[in-house]
Amino acid sequence: MRMMFAARAIHNMAGGVERMIIAIMNEMVERGHEVALFTWDRAEGRAFYPMRPEIRWYKLGLGDPARRAGMALRLQRAAKVRSMVKEFGPEAIVGFQGGAFRAMLAYTWGLGIPVVAAERTAPSLYEHASTEWNRRIELLSFRFAAAIAVQFDRYRSSYPNALQSKIVETPNPVATAERHAEPGVPGPDHRFTLLSVGRLGYQKNFDVLLEAFEVLADRFPEWDLRIIGEGEDREKLEAKIRASPRLINRVSLPGATKDVASCYVAAHLFCLPSRWEGFPNALAEALAHGLPAVGFAGCSGVADLIETGTTGWLADGVNNAESLAHALAEAMEATERRTSMGAFAVQAMRRYAPSECYDRWEALLVRVRST
Repeated sequence: MRMMFAARAIHNMAGGVERMIIAIMNEMVERGHEVALFTWDRAEGRAFYPMRPEIRWYKLGLGDPARRAGMALRLQRAAKVRSMVKEFGPEAIVGFQGGAFRAMLAYTWGLGIPVVAAERTAPSLYEHASTEWNRRIELLSFRFAAAIAVQFDRYRSSYPNALQSKIVETPNPVATAERHAEPGVPGPDHRFTLLSVGRLGYQKNFDVLLEAFEVLADRFPEWDLRIIGEGEDREKLEAKIRASPRLINRVSLPGATKDVASCYVAAHLFCLPSRWEGFPNALAEALAHGLPAVGFAGCSGVADLIETGTTGWLADGVNNAESLAHALAEAMEATERRTSMGAFAVQAMRRYAPSECYDRWEALLVRVRST
């Protein structure tokens, strides 16, 4: 089968969406399918994650992918996109995230190619980072989708009844970890590490994690906070760290890394303070590496992966530094419980075995091709 995956841009992006697109494409190639990637990147664009050479990458290269295009540029893009799509001849297209889905739906209108909307966040996104108008536009466009892929089936109930029959659960694959953390054993320097991984931006909400850790720093002098990732909030976060004597020598922002597994293994507790999620890859990977985790009970995705009292702790609400500090303190004090919770976490993530998750994607694409 010939299948095309579309995303706004992936040039040198180290995010979860980009990693999942590439992982799915690589697996579909392994299974014998012809696979193409379409993005708005320029010709010199390069992927941060390894991508199989058999994947044909179509780069639009017209305008800036991060900026809204005017009508003239949109018309230019439409002609070029249709030409590229016709050249590859996909039997199905998957648009990752709403913008890419709507663009591919519009640009390929009339070609008879089914287009799947791959939602990578929970519907609760609209409570935090968008408008009612955008929500209406997105839900209207979904009426024309061949299917809507969501990451947890419980998200189905948040969509209008007219769309629910289109929804298919496609959780992200979580690989079995080759090495596991020892959350109850201090590191070689006799210190403990609280780890977080994610883009340094509004969604991941690292400000509230810094606030919570600042409250706890004197109480837990043997703990340090390490935040792995890059993003637009780096300068703001660095300024916040410099301004606090309790944070300045206790918090590090080392940037993105391709060896995040070593970071999980070296840590003792994981925290993801996001406002919203879809299927938080970093959290799932941390759990798979035997790290118990802390997050907000009101955050979709986070609350779906953390089993409170079994694999971690859930703080009340969302974006609440006080409740997060309370949950973190309980976790940081519970050395023996962290060890047992880490073992439970490894077992819990086996429900997202990659082979089963890729089976779902393959079955979905085969099905929409035949409709």
